[in-house]
Amino acid sequence: MMNRKFVNMIVNDYQSRVYSVRRISLKQHLFHPSTEDAQKAAATAQAAGASKKGWRSRISSFKHLPKPNIKFSMPAKGAELTTMHFFSLLKGQGEGSVMFVGPFYSTVMYDLDLESVFPMPQAYFCKPSGSISLSMTRRSSGQDEQQLYIMGNGDEEDGRFEVLNYSRTGFPENLCVDMEQWWNWKPLPSPPIPPPDTGIDRKACPPSSAAVVDDTTICVSSVDAGAFAFDTVKTEWRRAGSWALPFHGGAEHVPELGLWFGLAAIDSPDHSLRAFDLSSSSWPPVVQQDWSYLDPLPDEWVLRQRHLVNLGSGKFCIATSFENVESHAAAYSSAHGLDDYLVINDLTVLTGVELLRGDDGLQMIKHKSKRYTSQDTPFHCLL
Repeated sequence: MMNRKFVNMIVNDYQSRVYSVRRISLKQHLFHPSTEDAQKAAATAQAAGASKKGWRSRISSFKHLPKPNIKFSMPAKGAELTTMHFFSLLKGQGEGSVMFVGPFYSTVMYDLDLESVFPMPQAYFCKPSGSISLSMTRRSSGQDEQQLYIMGNGDEEDGRFEVLNYSRTGFPENLCVDMEQWWNWKPLPSPPIPPPDTGIDRKACPPSSAAVVDDTTICVSSVDAGAFAFDTVKTEWRRAGSWALPFHGGAEHVPELGLWFGLAAIDSPDHSLRAFDLSSSSWPPVVQQDWSYLDPLPDEWVLRQRHLVNLGSGKFCIATSFENVESHAAAYSSAHGLDDYLVINDLTVLTGVELLRGDDGLQMIKHKSKRYTSQDTPFHCLL
């Protein structure tokens, strides 16, 4: 049984400089009614023997995205800083609790189900849009307290790591009480990437992968500087090894399958979902299985980003975003000799997949894919 009903797709309008949140129905667009239906659809497609050439045109398109649930705008002086506009889902608050952190540390949460905006404490540091966010749950004083750890990938010597502590029950009825008792940001020591004695420039080795290992441990790695473990209770780092985690970005743990899942490195031409064991007794982790969820695009399409969203019960939605730059002749010659203009096309494919453990081991079942193309409102992220 799939736990989530929607994914939240965020697009950026270049002209109005406004971000909008669109809710995508998983049942309507990305998943068949049952696993059996998905297997039958896959068998039918295979029997048809369709060529991989032109596969993009065979993936149905979002003719119109759902109407925006909310729009986020920025002051003029911050609107251009698109790489510092960070969104995350606050797990434990529902699948529609979208948090936005602007380039000047201002933070707000919008609850799509309640259609309400909630004020939040100001963050200590900027959050690059490519930051990795990891959620943990801790039992305290008889209730679940949620923690959102955010690992920046910028060039700052400090301020790469911060945690948001928040109560699963939401805000107090009386908002005049001290909010620090309910929701608060806390700066944390940045991972020692690379270790001080290596002589390697730290700015050249940003964190590339991270995952929650257990109730108290987070593992982080850089491709060039090895892996490190963070004790969330002691707030201390230790070196885990010279290896790198076998995925890019954040990984997701599926308790029912006893494994972690992540996507291939951003510079990999293969669009693959990987399964591995990240329990501390299995370090360094080894990829146990690897599945291709999307065929490669022609070389003129450049990969921008990948997002993995855990839907529960072994189901995932994967967003794969590409960019294509076209040169067009201008209608008239420019006084400066610039006769051509460039058009940037944005293509994002959402793919629904399901992982099952059977007699033959673990297998991935593709459900549906849907594509979104735009020039003026490109894809920003998926929550």
